[in-house]
Parts: sequence; structure tokens; C-alpha cells
Amino acid sequence: MVIAKVRVVDPPKEEIAIPTTQAPLKLTGWDHIAIVVPDMVEAERWYVDLLGAEVVGRYNWGGDTAHPVTPHEDIRLGKDVISLFHGDPTASNPRMVHYAFNCRSMEELDVWKAHLESKNVAIRGPMAHPGFGAVSIYFEDPWGYRLEITNWLPDFETGKAEALKRGGGIMGGGPRPTA
Repeated sequence: MVIAKVRVVDPPKEEIAIPTTQAPLKLTGWDHIAIVVPDMVEAERWYVDLLGAEVVGRYNWGGDTAHPVTPHEDIRLGKDVISLFHGDPTASNPRMVHYAFNCRSMEELDVWKAHLESKNVAIRGPMAHPGFGAVSIYFEDPWGYRLEITNWLPDFETGKAEALKRGGGIMGGGPRPTA
């Protein structure tokens, strides 16, 4: 989604009703947020040294060759994960910068996909992640923020089978749905 012009609307001063949800389920919270950094080693040291982050995993760098993905790593701050993707943060691929929620099962992911589609939200997925047991759907909010809902399965083969069974694909290649 490309937004040509944004109109900033002042919030009303008078009291308005708090909206009620039409969402079919509740998400469990954040799965991760993803940002782009130009130097993986420097970024890892900064987040660990200054903020006390814990390195969860390095993928396709720093000794890892088992994950055929864009070099990145996951770090944990408290209960939350930040994915640090390698690249130029001033000209990053918008796919890399995103905010991911978590749901509890593939059945819940199916319900979320159907719900969003019923609201005319364009969906990409479900997509399996090579080297991981994650299956995700991707979409944007009205302001262009990239969002993801993820479900974690035991391994990539299980994730791949579940994504393909639902007409989805594999990140970085393989069958892809048409949006």
C-alpha cells in the first residue's frame, strides 16, 4: 500500500463511545518486531551491552548456515523479541520492517485470515518460513504499516505442509497465493 497523501484528523474534544470489537478471537500479543541494521555485530553488541538483550539466535551469519534466509538475528528484551535484519535502514526493503502478532494455532490463523479478508484487507499467505516452524499471514493497516500474524509449529516441514495445504507458499520461493 502506498499512501499518496495523509490527512491528519484532530481527535474530538467531546466524549465518544469506546468501540466494540468485531474480531473473532484475541491475539496473544507480540510475536516480534523487525528492524533493519547496517552492521550485525555492532547491533548485537549495542542491544546486549546497553539494553541487556539476550541473543536468541543468529540466522545465516555468525556461524549459522542452516537457515536460507536474509541474515538476521533474534534478540530478547524481557518477554519480547526484536528481529534485527541486515541492510540499510535508510533505504530498507519495507518487508523487513514489520510488526508481528502471535496466535495459538493454525485454526486461529485461518480464522484471522477469513476475518481480515471479510473486511477487505489484502492478505499475503499463509507463508511458511524456511528453516523455522513459523507460518504467517501478512497485511497492512490503512497507514501502510506492515503487520504479520504468526503461528509457531514444531519445524519447517510441518509449517510448509500447513501453508501449502491452505493454498499458501514458502517465503523466498515456492507456490504463492494471489492476492
